[in-house]
Amino acid sequence: MKKIKYIGKAEYCYANSTAMLLASIGENISPHKIEVLSGIGLGAFLDEDSNSLFFSNLCAKPDEGINRALTILGFSFDEINSEDPNNPPFDKLREALTLGPVVLGPLDLGLLAYNPRSNGATGADHFVLAYSIDAERIYLNDPYGFPQVSLSLEQLEKAWRADKISYKRGHYRFWANPKRIKSPSEDEIYQSAMQSFAGLYQASRNKAENKKSLIASEAILHQANRIRQNITTPDEIGFLTRFMLPLSASRALDYADFFASHNTELAELKSDQAALFGRAHVSAVGKDWENTYDTMTELAKIEGFFGKKF
Repeated sequence: MKKIKYIGKAEYCYANSTAMLLASIGENISPHKIEVLSGIGLGAFLDEDSNSLFFSNLCAKPDEGINRALTILGFSFDEINSEDPNNPPFDKLREALTLGPVVLGPLDLGLLAYNPRSNGATGADHFVLAYSIDAERIYLNDPYGFPQVSLSLEQLEKAWRADKISYKRGHYRFWANPKRIKSPSEDEIYQSAMQSFAGLYQASRNKAENKKSLIASEAILHQANRIRQNITTPDEIGFLTRFMLPLSASRALDYADFFASHNTELAELKSDQAALFGRAHVSAVGKDWENTYDTMTELAKIEGFFGKKF
């Protein structure tokens, strides 16, 4: 069946924010491409604290993904943060905003006061584009569906500290001043991305071996078996249906599009994976647990095939 390109909202907060940052200097690069080049959305792992299944690489974090994508695309940039949680770098932020917008993140999604859906989201990471600041407030474009919003500086500090974001490196991180220093061809971008993907897969295997973590097919099968045995929690199922499965379907379509002109086998695997993510979502929402189990078993097989390519 012919796959029709999906255009719509996806939870690509860091990719969308980075795309807005680049657009501010006349570089119109799709957030779907940035999302792919970040390397996030490849592989799978089981979070040991929440027992939630992530269809992503154990070693791919959004903040590092921004760096990865910008570098592959040929940009230099300033990345600034503070190691002191009690010292937000407002002076540096003000200085950066005199030159252009900046990407802020990770922020704590549950502490963004303008978002009526933030209640209960404390500890979830988020990224936004800041474009102006005054003595009392910062002004933002939030790709979650909230353009031209603002926070008081006190509200910003609380969200930007990211105390409950486990992967943060320090506090108050932001990206500014992107400049094109190279103009790589699409072939060069593809080759750089493939090297990056291979490195992420290997790093994930190494980390999983050291920590005895479940990744890739084993992680997917573990969760599939929990679903079949009816021992998953409502939070685990809610995470899959409200966030992870639809997001993963969108990401898989983006990867399929990226691979299409270079490696038809990888493109087909990702296209098939996208369809299975959608099927698993429908089955799980409908509480058809046997079909959910069967579909996730197929997802595990495809992840096994795909991972062996790296």
